[in-house]
Amino acid sequence: MLNVIKILVVFLGVCSFGFFLARWADQLGNNSPQAFSIADRSDSEAKALGQPEEVPANPVKGPMEAIVGSFLESQQEEGVFTLERKLTALSLDELEEFYIEALSFDLEDRRAYEAASLALQSIASQDPRRALELLYALTPSEKSRLATALSDGWARYDAVSAWDWIDSAWIDANGEYIDRDLQNRMFHGTLEVVLSEQRNYQLATDLLSSVVEPGLRLELADLIAFYVVSENPAQTLARLDFTSNAMVDSAIMDAVIDEWAQRDSLGAMAWTLGNQDQVTIKGARLIAKDLILNGVYEALENFHLELQSSYKRDSVASESARLLARRNPNDSVSWLAAIESSGTKYNAYYDSLYEIGHDDFDSSVRYAELASGIANLDREDALFEALQGWAVISPSKVQAYLESSDGLSGSDRLSALVEGAN
Repeated sequence: MLNVIKILVVFLGVCSFGFFLARWADQLGNNSPQAFSIADRSDSEAKALGQPEEVPANPVKGPMEAIVGSFLESQQEEGVFTLERKLTALSLDELEEFYIEALSFDLEDRRAYEAASLALQSIASQDPRRALELLYALTPSEKSRLATALSDGWARYDAVSAWDWIDSAWIDANGEYIDRDLQNRMFHGTLEVVLSEQRNYQLATDLLSSVVEPGLRLELADLIAFYVVSENPAQTLARLDFTSNAMVDSAIMDAVIDEWAQRDSLGAMAWTLGNQDQVTIKGARLIAKDLILNGVYEALENFHLELQSSYKRDSVASESARLLARRNPNDSVSWLAAIESSGTKYNAYYDSLYEIGHDDFDSSVRYAELASGIANLDREDALFEALQGWAVISPSKVQAYLESSDGLSGSDRLSALVEGAN
């Protein structure tokens, strides 16, 4: 029995040894050992246990987030141009989604508000009511940063209603965030749209008629004038109906004449002579200024002679006397002599003395003497105005001049200048 057991053990040992030899030979023959690593085992076990997959390093962005991100990473001018093109292809719902997405970046990039403003502007140009709802949902500081974008977009939809909203938002309970400067910027932006994009000059002048603030009215008149003159000013002015508001009409006309005279003084002069009732005293003075600056003195003289209004003639002569006082005192005094109103003449003389200044004592007193002789100003009055500044700067020169001049040493008024300085 014991021998049988021994034989079985030996047999099993031989079989096992033979099995391992055969497996080893097979591996050597195929040259492809089957490695079984701990890492393979852990991966398979992880899958079996349902371990969650790793999150990608760069998760896929939504379309609006991608557009906002692209804008924030772009160069300033190029980015704005590209974004404006992209926004034109979006629906209102997509624009609103983009607007909200852009505002979510406000703490990361200051240009986020710029992106949001472009979207709000586009929404307002299609649906102002919807844009207002979005604006009124913001905080006061956010409203003030985006209000001009809304008004600019609204102006493209309907400039009149946009203008009325800007005007009423000052007292509207929902518009408490609007201050005067912001309101003025909104007026500027809306008028800019009407002028630059719609080229509707009559509408621009009609809108301006509702503006009460004098400073703002002049600023907006200058804006209208710039665009009127940039085209054909004569044809544009012929199409405008200046009958609504005399004050507004004058402001616009003065601004147009000023802008026009700077670019083409002879053209502005010719139009003025043919439409004298539409040009103000200030407008005539502005033309005279640019004629002098351009050195067309013969045209200046003809302009002065052909003006029908004595007030406008005096305005031209006064401006001529002032601008020529330093460069050509004799011609300046001749223009003083051409002024018809005594009060206007003295005012023009004072302005001319201001232009001469206090660089040279002899220039001041010579101009005063010329004015009293040629322009028939009272000599004592003329010298008093010329010497009172010099009495502070150099009283010794004033005293020496008075003592050496005939008929002046006995003037108590002139002598008081020196005594007061001492």
